[in-house]
Amino acid sequence: MNSHDILMGGKLACSEAMCRSRLCQHVTGGHLDKKHKVLQRGDRLSLGDGACRKVWIILYGMAAICFGLSDGRRQILGLETSGHIMCGMNNSSQNGSWIEALTETVLCEIDLSSLVSPAYAEGPCGDGQRLVTELFAVIHQRLETCSAHLVTLGRLDSMERVTLFLVDMARRLGRPVGQSLYLELPMTREDIADYLGLNTETISRVFSRLKKNKLVQFPSRNAIAIPDPNALERRLPVDIPDLSSTSHVSSFLTAVNAPSLARDGALP
Repeated sequence: MNSHDILMGGKLACSEAMCRSRLCQHVTGGHLDKKHKVLQRGDRLSLGDGACRKVWIILYGMAAICFGLSDGRRQILGLETSGHIMCGMNNSSQNGSWIEALTETVLCEIDLSSLVSPAYAEGPCGDGQRLVTELFAVIHQRLETCSAHLVTLGRLDSMERVTLFLVDMARRLGRPVGQSLYLELPMTREDIADYLGLNTETISRVFSRLKKNKLVQFPSRNAIAIPDPNALERRLPVDIPDLSSTSHVSSFLTAVNAPSLARDGALP
């Protein structure tokens, strides 16, 4: 890369030759802020803002999107090159994700905070802007779900995968019975194996080990009781995805069905 192609008065210029992304070209002041960053090989840029409130466009170079487990293991979620767009995901108090430069890399950082803020959603074009805001939240939740499952398949061993699955299902489907959580799985062993990238023999073997360690009980083939959910959760090197809330979906549907959108012809 020739430095004069990107340096202009000590500042990076987003030239037509460097940034052909329509997203980058459409940011021209107004509500959104845009700036450039240069990373050397090995440099990291935290994706700690989460919720896709910032996006990064690679103008030059190559970078990896990485996710860190609490025990130090790293999962690369994506390899990104010129023109690719990245955003924050899967950030929590226990784990984090970051962009890591694999070569000298130039990024265009676009701050979308104002676009997804409640104040912006209640602005002059209220309903349409609120729809964009809620759609952002829904898409981000799906992104978190997909990337978390990629980490599960790529870095967790069979015991960790099954344990994570049980804790996740217990949170979503479980009901308290005394001090335990009780749930009935609507899935066969084959379904679980396909979801976790394992085989049915491995699923049965892990279930047996968990039962032997008194971490789970099996009142029937599809019924599971977890005497101490916290003890099971402490065995995991990752946080449990929070998929129990339907607030994003409810808000999104409210925005979609807003009367003014239909009246203005924005919806079919």
